[in-house]
Amino acid sequence: MIEKVLKIANNFFGTNVSQDMKIGDIENWDSLGHINFFMALEEEFKIKFSPDEVIENDSIEKIIKLINTKQNHE
Repeated sequence: MIEKVLKIANNFFGTNVSQDMKIGDIENWDSLGHINFFMALEEEFKIKFSPDEVIENDSIEKIIKLINTKQNHE
């Protein structure tokens, strides 16, 4: 699952993304990219994020933990 998240992030932000990166570390990770990234994750993992979850999760590590939590509860 981590590899899928990183692959999607790499595609979206056009750079080599690692698990310890956050929104300020990636030049192309702006507000619109953030929303589109979450939409792609929803589609890939067949889950839904609340607006608060999208706002609060601003790092790859947090996003991975959120996806794990959602997959284990849905």
